[in-house]
Amino acid sequence: MALPCAAQAQVDPGLWVDLVSDQRNRGLSWSDGEAAAQAYVYLPIKGEFSTSAQVTSLRGSTRHGGADAGIDLVGTYADQKDLFRWHGSVVGHIFAGGQGDLDYIEFQTGAGTTLGPVDVDVLVSYAPEQDAIGGSNFYRQIEASAGIWGTPVVLKAHFGRSSGHVEDRLKAERLRPGGAYNDWGLEAEYALKAVTFTVAYTDTDIDKDAIRFPALAEDHGAAIVAGAHFAF
Repeated sequence: MALPCAAQAQVDPGLWVDLVSDQRNRGLSWSDGEAAAQAYVYLPIKGEFSTSAQVTSLRGSTRHGGADAGIDLVGTYADQKDLFRWHGSVVGHIFAGGQGDLDYIEFQTGAGTTLGPVDVDVLVSYAPEQDAIGGSNFYRQIEASAGIWGTPVVLKAHFGRSSGHVEDRLKAERLRPGGAYNDWGLEAEYALKAVTFTVAYTDTDIDKDAIRFPALAEDHGAAIVAGAHFAF
């Protein structure tokens, strides 16, 4: 889960509500392939520092111990100079209503620039070794986006890779079923005044035969996800 990119750059408080046909994160469903709702709150503190929070319905997610909701608490430093932007964040992932040790912390940093009509962003996330995720988790992603001239449509494409150290194979399968893997996706956004409609294709190269614990292995393949994002 991650807060909207818009929240990393704006100076005013913001609230977003999203409805999606499936909550996908790094190519994996976090809502067992079911529809989900999200709420985001963004609060600037001072200068380049801000806090934000996201609450996502997880529908009793098998991947997250039967949790009904996922909560992200985020502290961010973000800045921009000319066409170059960057940010660093500390993210606390909290899972409500689940069984077992589920919560973990993650550090994120990202940078981006504009190359003609295309925005390019690179994100790196690292969760150090924690019992809840059976070791460490290292994710890196590159994303490109561009608007279609004369229309309210934005096209996005991304490629990411998840890897990390394994201490407990069962718990590590929660974020990396079958081990290290790649994910990718294509997305189209159609923006109106207060709502943005999205449709995205997402997939991974996870080998189903390599997954040791099938209970944590659902909903990692190709999927089409639709969403509506409301700004207040």
